[in-house]
Amino acid sequence: MAEGIEKKGWDIARLPSQIIKIFFLIIVWAVVFFIGLSLLVLIISWLNPLGEKPPIVDYYYNAIIDPLSNTGFGNTLKKMFGYGEAAFSSEKQIEILQGGSGAWKSTIDESSVKKDLGVKITRFNIKKDLLETEDFDYVEAIAEGYAVASDYMQVEFSCLTEDNKLGEVVNENNILTIYPNRKELFTIHCKFDKNLFEIDTSKVQDSKKIKLRASYDFITEAYIPIYILGKNELDWIIQNNEDVFENIQDSNLNKEDGTTNSVYTQGPVNLALRGTYTQPYTEAGPFGEGSHYTIEIKFDDNIQWPGNVEGVEEWSILIPDEINLESEEFEYVERDGNFDVYRASNSIIEELNDICESEESSITSWIDEDCWRRGGITGSIEFTINNPPDEIEQTFIRTKMKYKFNDEKQDTVHFTNIK
Repeated sequence: MAEGIEKKGWDIARLPSQIIKIFFLIIVWAVVFFIGLSLLVLIISWLNPLGEKPPIVDYYYNAIIDPLSNTGFGNTLKKMFGYGEAAFSSEKQIEILQGGSGAWKSTIDESSVKKDLGVKITRFNIKKDLLETEDFDYVEAIAEGYAVASDYMQVEFSCLTEDNKLGEVVNENNILTIYPNRKELFTIHCKFDKNLFEIDTSKVQDSKKIKLRASYDFITEAYIPIYILGKNELDWIIQNNEDVFENIQDSNLNKEDGTTNSVYTQGPVNLALRGTYTQPYTEAGPFGEGSHYTIEIKFDDNIQWPGNVEGVEEWSILIPDEINLESEEFEYVERDGNFDVYRASNSIIEELNDICESEESSITSWIDEDCWRRGGITGSIEFTINNPPDEIEQTFIRTKMKYKFNDEKQDTVHFTNIK
């Protein structure tokens, strides 16, 4: 008879597993609540960075969110939401959806991924993050990190307030020299005088951010495969309905539309190239004698690399013997192996920097980050083919872009107006 009676209440034998399940659910919901609240606070802070925030939002940001901003998790959130307009803009969506020869098709040089290049600020902390407004004279902070370069490089460090007032780098020199293929560790001491902060004494407590910025030159390289063939030979292949790329094995070649993927080296910026006409190219040009082919170049976002472009400094094009560079604003500078090196004129560099010129008037801000991260900085070159072979051959157009890049870390100091 007892077997037909339904058991109610707790099953003593299963009690441990039930407790674990309830504990697990509590943890999951706590994590979901924390993430949701953090995202809400981040969105409010980023949409209104200079405006007055509710006290609870201000406290939560300074106590919890701000310390996370210097971590990989924080950088990921900043990329997701801080650059949301760039990642999900109409321009980006069109680019992603665009197919055929018009699409930007680019891949990274795998051999360059293994190099941990650039400057990484691993820690930036205030020595004493709670100060009495009437008693303090200055704010001190210490940063640590490392730098690695494939070529000789100099890193300039700046200590800044949140409104970009310049503090003092206490080290003897704010310039760090990095030698090729050597990992250089560094420690930077920052000092901010009291008069650099506009403290609101009407509140019980006010908070201000300080930051360390590292600026340095970086060179990103890229190349795009170019297939060339004599005009008569190409016409014969087309008339006989043959595949001009039949014997070509190239992972960067799309045989269906005659386009090639460009390849770029690891760095803060992904440098993409694309041809605007179907390959192979001939001496006749795309529209007959006297017409020119075009290669377009674009700065693209490397979402894994935090920081900002301050400005383009040099742009070089490397051209093989089979190709004639027709763009007039490039000057021949030297021979590099099988390539002639041409450097863009100052007017071209100015045009590139003007495309995404920042509207902010600041000593450390020249390029609008949202603009360049959505692919706003673009350029192009025109060229012709010189004495193409009777059988299809592959060559390359290469490019090097030198630009000034910076990375920064921040921390928050709190000023109390009550002794």
